[in-house]
Amino acid sequence: MEALLAPRGNGSSLHAQNLVDQRVFTLLLNHEIHKATRLQYCFSILCLTPDLPPEHADPTLTTQMATVAISHLRATDLASTLPPSCVTLLLIDAEARNLPGILQRLKGALEPLPLILRGRDGRFTMSAGGGSYPQTATSGSELLRQAIDLMTQAKAGGGNQLYLPPGP
Repeated sequence: MEALLAPRGNGSSLHAQNLVDQRVFTLLLNHEIHKATRLQYCFSILCLTPDLPPEHADPTLTTQMATVAISHLRATDLASTLPPSCVTLLLIDAEARNLPGILQRLKGALEPLPLILRGRDGRFTMSAGGGSYPQTATSGSELLRQAIDLMTQAKAGGGNQLYLPPGP
């Protein structure tokens, strides 16, 4: 586990170690809840999905998104992918109010990804949802469900936007 969060010299994450499968992500999310409760800090989850119908979302696009996103985050942050096309980010010591700025930075890195729809190039956009422990959720599963539900609502609401829960 030590190598999982090994920082580069500049403090940014190492995508190979910080991009984990869904099972490891859930384990670390539950571990983080216990640490955050004991040490009294917050963390956030940000879920991203490309603004494409699921049948047009190439599974490799989600992996590309996760790889690019984690390379632009801190060494303490994690990424995972969830079916059918969701990137889930665990952002340590980030409050809900920080999520719009984090997403804006990630959008700049993700927008150059190539997007091909029925043989035509398209503009890459994504929808996002997020929340923060303990500000907007009281458990890891509630926080993850909240972020996924808000991401889904953002996409259904026209896409290319971030939905967050109401403030405390």
